Formats: sequence, structure tokens, C-alpha cells
Amino acid sequence: MSSYKINNTLNTVYNKDARSILDTIPSDIKIATTITSPPYFDMKDYNSDDQVGYGQTYDDYLNDLKLIFSGVYEITEEDGSLWIIIDTFKREGQVVTLPFDLSSKLKEIGWLLQDVIIWKKDKTVPWSMGGFMQRKFEYILFFTKSAKYKSNKDNVRVYDTAHLKKWWVKYPERYNPKGKALDEVWEFPIPVQGSWGDKYIRHFCPLPTDMVATMIQLSTNENDIVLDPFAGSGTVLSQSAYMKRNYIGFETNKDYIEMFTAYLQKTIDENSAEYELASTGVQDDFENTILNLRALKYARVLVASIQKKLAIKDIKVIVVRGEKSTLRNKLIKVTYRFITLTPSDAILAAAESLINKQPLSKFGIEPSFDFVQIEEIDLTGKNGYTITNTYSFNKQLDLLNPSIKVISEIKVDLNEKDYL
Repeated sequence: MSSYKINNTLNTVYNKDARSILDTIPSDIKIATTITSPPYFDMKDYNSDDQVGYGQTYDDYLNDLKLIFSGVYEITEEDGSLWIIIDTFKREGQVVTLPFDLSSKLKEIGWLLQDVIIWKKDKTVPWSMGGFMQRKFEYILFFTKSAKYKSNKDNVRVYDTAHLKKWWVKYPERYNPKGKALDEVWEFPIPVQGSWGDKYIRHFCPLPTDMVATMIQLSTNENDIVLDPFAGSGTVLSQSAYMKRNYIGFETNKDYIEMFTAYLQKTIDENSAEYELASTGVQDDFENTILNLRALKYARVLVASIQKKLAIKDIKVIVVRGEKSTLRNKLIKVTYRFITLTPSDAILAAAESLINKQPLSKFGIEPSFDFVQIEEIDLTGKNGYTITNTYSFNKQLDLLNPSIKVISEIKVDLNEKDYL
């Protein structure tokens, strides 16, 4: 069993109504983010007395949600946030705009609506019937307590190359080394009932764990506190535990709390280990690859531009990648050592005239230049690239080969056809 422990306040699911938040959570506890999906009005009976939504009028339901999220607002850190997964529904032959009605209520409290995200879920739930189009999305409303809020956006960039267009191979300067930024349409399928085996928690509307993990990564750091006032099966809480966050939940159905407790005990070790593994190295590998591709392509563009400017053809360059740059808008230092018979002052002047203009100014590289004599070059461990391809090294490195223009210890061998 993991060393993960539950104390009296943190890492607890209260068998209480969320309207009692301020009476339950001590005043010295501050929430980093709240992630929740409240009952969608009267669509589902969650089998508890005096529940929010079921059995209420629409106005009373909205007012109770306002009360709950007012309490959440009070205990949230100044740079904290709130995620609400919610949807529209139909009544009396027309759409009820619940997400937008609730948003108006929360603005009255002081919550600032920062983003409206479309959750494309592919599957649907029973209450989305009644229209002539199949319902395949819900809304995610993202609020913050203040204009300056915690946002770890680099932690959730798309850096899995299987999900990037093939153009990243040829055009690395167009891709952030941390990965592609999230957009406002998130594709996460609803978990299939029973798909997680005997450890799975049966619940009417389970949330995708990857989607919850994305919200947690964006809005919190390790050891922060995550709240879910409508905990249900506990997806938000369990995912918080796996990711080294503390959690607090409220749930009026005792059966769900018992299922969650058993589920967390069965899964905490395995899923915490998966989180540790996913947190190490993969994004760093992508960043390193993009920077390598940028350093090499920069050399190729530089050589081609100088040759054109000076009307010469004999330039080659050795690329030596250096440390991280401290300059604004620059990412790495790279030394470019020219191999040429052309006088050095002409080469340097041409290079200096090009580096602050597009396209080279867009690569995020802080360059430095020098020269090397051909007899001084040791080709051991080095790779050659052509004037048209710096993403796949030439298998035969020969300095006398006129097509080889870029030489480096950096080794990349990518085929854009291997990607989307």
C-alpha cells in the first residue's frame, strides 16, 4: 500500500450537502482549483434527500448553485480557479441554456469567466435526446478568482508526435518546443461502463480521467488542494491523489463514497506510479528534438542565404549546440563554424545581415560564428545533412560531397511520412 494517507480535513470525502462548504472546511484551508460537474437540474435522481437539482424549480436550482459556488469562491486562493462541466437540455420544446444561465449567476459572485471549452465526447447520455441532431459535446466553463491566475499551460501542451501534423518535421520553427498549445475543443471519450475492470466505479456520468488530469495540470502544482463539491464516483478526487495533490470532496450518496474509498485503495499505487512515469522525460525529449531540428535547419537556411547573397557555392557549416539562451525570445545558443575558402569578413558580414531578419529571426536561436580549417575537422561522431534536408542525416558523410552542407554531432533521422 502507498504511503498516501488521509487526515481529518484534507483527502476526505464529506458525506454532506455542498451547501455546507463554509461550515465544514476550516477557514485556513485554501483551494487551488475546483473541478466539478453539478447535477444537470432535474435530469437525474441521485437518491439523496434535499438534493440540488432534482425536485427543485429551475430558479431554486440556480440559486443553490450560486450559494455553493459563492462558498467555493471564499475559500479559493487569489490565483485559484473553477472548472464546471455542464450542458444544455430541452424543456417544452426548446433548449434551456444552463451553462450560460449559471455563468451569469457566478459573475454576480465575482468569478471571472476566462474560457468556454467544448468537450467533444463522441458518446451521449440519455437526456440529450429530443432533437434532430445527435448530441456529442458538453461545455466546460473555466472561471478564475482574479485576472492573475495559476496557469501551467506548458505542462499540458500536445507533445506526442503521433498527434501532430507531419509539418513539424520540416518546419520545427513553427512549433513550440514544449508542444502544441491546447485549443478550445477537447476530445475525450466518455469512459465505457465496466471498461476499467473490477476496479471501475459505476456512476451515471463518469468523467474521463485524462480530461480531469489536464485540468489539474493546468491549474495546480503538487501538494495543492483540489475540491469537488459534487464528487459522485470520485474521478476528480482519485486523479488528484494520483498526481500528488490533496483533495476535498462532498457527496450526499454514501454508496458512492464507499465505492470511491475502495477504488482508491486498489489503484493508488499503480496510478501514482503511472503519473511519475508520465512526468519524466517524454516532454523533455520532444523539446530536445525540436531544438535540434531548429539548430540544424537554421544552418541550412543560413548557408543557402549566404551563398545566394555572395554568389558562391563552397560554404559548409559545422553546428555546435550550446546552452540555454538568457536573451528574450531566444531559446538556445548555437555556434556555427564555417568551412570555406571565401574570406571570413564577407561571410560574417553576410551572416550578421541575415540573422535579425525573417526567417532566421523566428528560430529562437542566439547564434555565434567562427571558422575552421578543413584539415582541422574530425568527423568522428558527426553527421552530415544536405542543403534541402536537415531532418534526416546522410548515411555517407564525405566533406568532398558538394551536397553535404551541414555537419553536426546532432543526429536526427525523421521521415515526415511516419506522422499524420
